[in-house]
Amino acid sequence: MRHLEKLLSILLVSGLIFLLIIHVAPAFPSPQKDQQVAPSQSKEFMAQVKSKAAHSNTGCSAGTPTDDSTSGVPASEAESLETSSGTTSIPAQTQANDIQASSPSEKKQKKTTSDKPNKKEKTSASAEEEIARSPQFRPHEEIIVTATMSPLQVKNSTVSTSVVTPEKLAATNVSNALNALLYEPGIFIMRTGDFGRSDVEIRGLGQRGQRIGVMVDGRPEKMGIFGCVVTQTFPFDNVDRLEVVRGPNSVFYGSDALGGVVNIITHTPGRGLENEIVSSYGSFNTRQINLRHGAGLKKFKYYLTFDHSQSDGHLTNSAYRGDSFTGKTIYQFSEKWALTLSGKYYDGLKHEPTILFPNPPAENWFDYKRGAADLTLTRHSDLSDLSFKFYTDFGRHRFSDGWNSRDHVYGSILKYTFSGWKNNQLTVGTDYRYLDGESFNFPVGSWHRSEGGFFLYDQFTFKQKLILTGGARLNIDSVYGTVFAPSAGLVFFLTENTSLRALASKGFRSPQLNELYLFPSSNPDLKAETLWNYEVGLNQHFLQRFDFGLTLFTMRGENFIELRPNPTPPPMYRLTNIGTYRAKGLEATLSGQLTDCLKLMAAGTYLDPGANTQGKAGQKYDLILIFSRGKLFQAASAQYVTDYYAGNNKTQKLPSFFLLNYKIEWNFTRYLSAFLNLDNLLNTKYQIYVNLSEAAGPYPMPGRAVYVGLKIKP
Repeated sequence: MRHLEKLLSILLVSGLIFLLIIHVAPAFPSPQKDQQVAPSQSKEFMAQVKSKAAHSNTGCSAGTPTDDSTSGVPASEAESLETSSGTTSIPAQTQANDIQASSPSEKKQKKTTSDKPNKKEKTSASAEEEIARSPQFRPHEEIIVTATMSPLQVKNSTVSTSVVTPEKLAATNVSNALNALLYEPGIFIMRTGDFGRSDVEIRGLGQRGQRIGVMVDGRPEKMGIFGCVVTQTFPFDNVDRLEVVRGPNSVFYGSDALGGVVNIITHTPGRGLENEIVSSYGSFNTRQINLRHGAGLKKFKYYLTFDHSQSDGHLTNSAYRGDSFTGKTIYQFSEKWALTLSGKYYDGLKHEPTILFPNPPAENWFDYKRGAADLTLTRHSDLSDLSFKFYTDFGRHRFSDGWNSRDHVYGSILKYTFSGWKNNQLTVGTDYRYLDGESFNFPVGSWHRSEGGFFLYDQFTFKQKLILTGGARLNIDSVYGTVFAPSAGLVFFLTENTSLRALASKGFRSPQLNELYLFPSSNPDLKAETLWNYEVGLNQHFLQRFDFGLTLFTMRGENFIELRPNPTPPPMYRLTNIGTYRAKGLEATLSGQLTDCLKLMAAGTYLDPGANTQGKAGQKYDLILIFSRGKLFQAASAQYVTDYYAGNNKTQKLPSFFLLNYKIEWNFTRYLSAFLNLDNLLNTKYQIYVNLSEAAGPYPMPGRAVYVGLKIKP
């Protein structure tokens, strides 16, 4: 009954704010009927760019998804982008053009078509040439939505971002969506093999997902009691791409974004039917099958997936079994209004070895049942975007040590973006969530907390040379009160191909139910952890084929929650806001088209976490090569990790390691392809430090593994 009351309260408050914005929005100016299409959005201009791109790739057609739009995002993928992070779903025929307007000045230019010929066509042509020369013009620039909750070109973003594109996903062999981040700068995965835990660390911050945000299409995914991310519940079933914000982004995402944000963007079907069956078998008696079906009609689209994975594991007592169902439906009421309903359900059992235990138990297994759903209403127009998302996460966990719990999260996100003022884009919003949990074994009881916030973010573009951003969030927590998180940044274009950026931002993390109430060491007087991040960056496009990025950052964290001896026992130990985090580092990326058929993506990461070296790789170097020609697709990925420790203060040094993987896929017909994956080709013996809830230490990773499979598209 308490859950129903909270649910109705959330819907009522959010609904009132939603109705208020709908009534206020018409007061802003709207475009005039006699305005013409912005030059950068004209069909002729887009056709020219696509023609040039096609000409440059003559003789090399990828057997996997490629960047076939001027923004570097395929049409169907652009649609997925628009429905993620609460942004607006745009009709398929206009999406590829509309998503180009990633800056306020570009978006302001979008207008309705005029039939007046000749003179205006000449004006349009000259404007197109001017845009082509401007620093904002990037025909193959990636578009992200996670940085600001609105479509934005990567090089126009003041925050550090990474994008794992469909082509990059196709080059790696992963069973878990979060493992697809292995080769991204500034990111390290604490994993227990191909299945099981895949805890993301961004610039050394993660703590099993408590200090970073993980979302699916903008829907936050957290366990209600511990505030952690159950990484097993993200199989690689319907993933189109992943977007990452490295560093705090609490202005938009609140308590979830102390160290950064990961947004998993799922597939949205295009017009017509889509069917796919992917099946594979390989080392450690690993069997996987993935079924996908969807359809796109004029106003209605849906996409359904089922994934089954099973493996004996690479260590004794490391078997895994998991089933996952996902679904998404989109109804387009009109060109402006759309309603999206999506959800998932996961049921999995993971056995873990007892090698990390001083006194090993007889068995060690984890039974997870988790689900999530969200309903998102969006309105898109030339000058504004409005979205309202209501979501829920829920789960039932049973472990071999007797743990037995149930948890729920209910939340809502309301966001409004207005681009009607010259060279300016303003975003305002509010969010709220209620978290509760119940434990049926020690400890026995039920607990709950809630938090909400108001955020504002403004982006100003000056003469297409300078972008200034500023934002702030006021967060209100039912336990500790309020916290204020500001941010400010800039991007300056030195030349058409060179830009500099700078950012100062504050992140925070609220204490979770387990830290506040559950155990003897819990402390109901805990405050929010805070972190200041300062960074500068350089982006350089050169030789018409290559892009180089460099980021330097420093972070200072305060009030981190740590377990320390209690000066007034009992209990002997107590959680308290006494920890600090000091880190600085460098992240570099290089990507380019070596030949018409060969692509390169490389990254390097240097992290100095001060005394907090436990499990944090000091240096990581990544390389991916992709060769695609006709029916053949090949990819090689390599990673080298060094300066790696199992203890703080650079103690218990772990051996450096080098990994090499290879993948080949052959398309027999448009309906059938076969693939071969060779993981850890050199059979490297290495360990990854993992911090599991029940034990921590170096975890032996798999040796050489071979997997074969088929893709059928009936």
